[in-house]
Amino acid sequence: MTAPTASDIDKHKLEKIRAVTERILDEIGIRLHNGGIVEMLSKKGFRTEGDIVFFSSTQLQEALDAAPTEFTLHAPNPEWNMVIGGDHAEFAPAYGASSIIDAQGNTRDAVLEDHFNFVKLVHQSPHLKVNGGILAQPNDVPAKQSHLIMHYAALTGSDKCMTGMPGSIEQMTELMELTAIRIGGRKLLMAKPHILTMVSPISPLQIDDMGLHSIKVAAEYNQPIIASPGVAAGTTGPIDLASNLAMASAESLAVIIIAQTINPGTPVLFGLQCYGADMKIGNISIGSPAYALQAKYTTALARMYGLPSRCGGSTNDAKALDAQSGYESMLSLFTSSQNRANLMVHSAGILDSFAGISFEKFIMDIEMMEMTRSYLDDLQVDEETLHFDLIKEIGHGGLFLTSADTMKKCRTHTWNPKVAVRGSLKGMTPSEKFLKNIEIQKQKMLTTWKKPETDPEIGQQMAQYLRDKGISEAIIQRIEG
Repeated sequence: MTAPTASDIDKHKLEKIRAVTERILDEIGIRLHNGGIVEMLSKKGFRTEGDIVFFSSTQLQEALDAAPTEFTLHAPNPEWNMVIGGDHAEFAPAYGASSIIDAQGNTRDAVLEDHFNFVKLVHQSPHLKVNGGILAQPNDVPAKQSHLIMHYAALTGSDKCMTGMPGSIEQMTELMELTAIRIGGRKLLMAKPHILTMVSPISPLQIDDMGLHSIKVAAEYNQPIIASPGVAAGTTGPIDLASNLAMASAESLAVIIIAQTINPGTPVLFGLQCYGADMKIGNISIGSPAYALQAKYTTALARMYGLPSRCGGSTNDAKALDAQSGYESMLSLFTSSQNRANLMVHSAGILDSFAGISFEKFIMDIEMMEMTRSYLDDLQVDEETLHFDLIKEIGHGGLFLTSADTMKKCRTHTWNPKVAVRGSLKGMTPSEKFLKNIEIQKQKMLTTWKKPETDPEIGQQMAQYLRDKGISEAIIQRIEG
């Protein structure tokens, strides 16, 4: 895709946001709910007052100098390796929902089979190079074991890049150890980025114990961290978007500074997930223009700091698969794509302000990704595509439909939807036809999924690791089939 410019973002506005961000870090500081991390930072020269740590502009710049401007995330199958940073814009699926929402808006608890089916769908889509994380938090497995169970499902059901999840020291270490088994050992894991960990500060201006543990383990394993505060303008952040962005930037940069202090050179993403808020009811809004506008500024701020960015996705506040879910999602997805967000989490499946994930919405979002990329690929304009001679040959009142050029290119030079409704309805209503197209595409992806080839010994080692951690054979077999 061609790269857009950020010329419509006033650089003076970015500098003003940056100035306030640095004042927040230096004068207000960030509360860290972990005495060990506070003590470590104090010994490294950071000013502290109780559990509040202050970060100077010099310390910020040292961290920015240490962090890579881009990096390659490595997949078990190198064909799916993805560059994060620069002009690269990549999609990632929904993350974090514990409920399944059907097309009509009915909600139920997610189960392990839901999570594994989403693993399969992600694996089947060429637009998604990263799999795993919390695709659908299963409610039918022990909560304390769910991180390993979900990660095992992703590692066995896909050979794409991997997203993990935050957790305690023990949980994070288990995710790293299981990943190491999959790729051939701890040394290979630590040599290259293989698994993303998302860390979300607790706004305003705090990082909890789990977040700090996640930063510590990921950095020690040299694995990339998505520093991604979710600040809602008017509730957990200031109602003016400029100050909301400044505060969120301070929280994200604090995560990045801590990671670089633990292990200079740790890959990181500057990831603001800034929302609007519905002040009538106090809920976050991820479908409003406020979300898309802050995503646009997030990409510009990341470029200014020299860091890869994370924001955007097909976000919406819709309760079902309806017109609202389409137009709100397209605003967010298109804005982030056009402004070259390096990683767009929640690009497929999310509904109802993150309350649930939808199979139908996932399939629809894949089509939206295709549309967006087709548009951003732009036109090829040269003598070959302008076809003066062909236009002269067909002449006045002729028909291009039957020309040799059209016949040659008709299957490759037009964009045709897989789920959008065109042509005959065959006795159905438009809504019925649309949902049927989605179901056909979903079933095609699931039935053609094939388990990626894995060295049998590695597969046995991963399964045994789960057994050693107390996970039942019955759960392992639900994944193994």
